[in-house]
Amino acid sequence: MLRDRLAELGHAPRHNHELVAFEQDGYGVTARITTPEGERVVRARYLVGADGGSSFVRKSLRIGFEGTTLGVRAVVADVYADGISPEFWHRWGEDTPAQVAVCPLRGTEMFQLQAPVPFSVDVDLSAAGLTAFLRARTGHGDITVTSVSWASVFSMNARLADTYRRGRVFLAGDAAHVHPPTGGQGLNTSLQDAYNLGWKLAAVLGGAEESLLATYEEERRPVAEEVLGLSTRLLHTDRRRLVRTREVSQLDVGYPYSSLAVAGPDRDKGVLAGDRAPDAPVVGAGGLPTRLFTLFQGPHWTLLGYETEGVAARAGLHVHLIGARGDVRDADGHVRDTYGLVPGEWVLVRPDGYVAGVTDRLSAVESYLQRVGCP
Repeated sequence: MLRDRLAELGHAPRHNHELVAFEQDGYGVTARITTPEGERVVRARYLVGADGGSSFVRKSLRIGFEGTTLGVRAVVADVYADGISPEFWHRWGEDTPAQVAVCPLRGTEMFQLQAPVPFSVDVDLSAAGLTAFLRARTGHGDITVTSVSWASVFSMNARLADTYRRGRVFLAGDAAHVHPPTGGQGLNTSLQDAYNLGWKLAAVLGGAEESLLATYEEERRPVAEEVLGLSTRLLHTDRRRLVRTREVSQLDVGYPYSSLAVAGPDRDKGVLAGDRAPDAPVVGAGGLPTRLFTLFQGPHWTLLGYETEGVAARAGLHVHLIGARGDVRDADGHVRDTYGLVPGEWVLVRPDGYVAGVTDRLSAVESYLQRVGCP
């Protein structure tokens, strides 16, 4: 899906390219990359190391990666297999050292295999090896792994980088934090790292003050600290007692203490600066139903005016006026009630879907947008 979307935007991933060295100065980063056609030198203003738990970028910067090894080793593999139904998530030997789970990957014909394995055993990750592994653990001789798309054996750790930045080089995703897969939060945490950093890099490249980049670590590192603690606790929780709460779903992640959150002095209801901007059904132009999330979707800022006068949109800012004279109608009052709005108030939503602030002063919105590079 990501490759298809990249192609729609006129780009393609470059395979078998490896970063082997880089150096930075006050103006940018020079990276040396080996390719099938030979070595290539790339010059850029910034470099982002999103290269996993064993990050070459992090190690090159000599950034500490403190934490603990949790004494659990596991195999995970995306496979094609015969003899198993794609309609269910299968599990054998629950809560025993010999357990194994096989989950159908929705939208594909593949399954994901997950299982703990001893530290002293070499695991054969070929199709034949995983077939023998599955048959031994399930007792079903009719299960056959026909091919392996991707596979890995890994030891679980809970580790956090000492810093997410060194000069013009940043860390994101597993390069900055690793933790057990319990709770299924790793990918979500990493994607939010990337979006948070991405819109800020775009803003600075577009002319915003470079100090904006300092808010990346300010906002995202505390989230990783919480995820590390939660996923480690879940790893040692009786699986029969696990309940998927909002905490695990990360629906309440926010940045209320961020320097980018503009708190209203008297606001004590509805959404607050730093909150994740909630969804709500609305009626758009032409009377067609839509949702706030549809209006937010994309790398732009969104300014919602609740029963306010018009204001001009600009590059990077989408303006929607909610009310009888606006382009959006809150027919059933969901926006009013969810956001806690009164006539004349504005809600500024960041590119990553978080509330920058709620105010009745348009001048405050204008000065804020100047600060973050959306003049």
